[in-house]
Amino acid sequence: MTSEIKINVAGLVYNQGVVGTYGLVLAENNGKRRFSVMIGEPEAQSIALKMNNKKSPRPLTHDLILTMLTVFGAKLEKVLIYDMVNDVFYSELHLKKGETSMVVDARTSDAIALAVRSDCEIFIKEEIMNIVGMEVEAMEPVNTQQEETAEIDEIDAEQLTPEELDVLSLEDLEELLNMAINEEKYELAVNLRDAIRRKKST
Repeated sequence: MTSEIKINVAGLVYNQGVVGTYGLVLAENNGKRRFSVMIGEPEAQSIALKMNNKKSPRPLTHDLILTMLTVFGAKLEKVLIYDMVNDVFYSELHLKKGETSMVVDARTSDAIALAVRSDCEIFIKEEIMNIVGMEVEAMEPVNTQQEETAEIDEIDAEQLTPEELDVLSLEDLEELLNMAINEEKYELAVNLRDAIRRKKST
């Protein structure tokens, strides 16, 4: 039997190369290896909202799916990334209803959005992790611009409206975006990314 490795969501990073996409960073639970999966903006926002314990005014698609599973008496037990073809990851949902177990194919982005909502475990087959996983050593942050960073730290970006964000310089917005990503404030990162896009288009 092929062994599976437990992984968790380490963060989301905006993909500068492809507009409207994010890198979903997944990390080995008891190890140093990480890898990323390219996902779309709606799925990234869905994952970010849950990770920041925020709720949408109306149920998002992934909220609706989990509600439907609950209504029909099924439970999401785990998510498994089981294959990779041409750099595309393939995942499946392992569901259980009573004594019946079911496996449903799903996009990796949707599968993980559901996993973070149901607090179920996420796994990847070991042979795939051996191909895509890269060891990441913990490093102390290096700050060569302490004075500039101190000024940025004083800005409570989470309280700023889109109009107020638009007043900030491009350099400040990019610095705040880096800080938001490092601090795993994904919803804030999305707002800052949008402000940067507006600034560059003017």
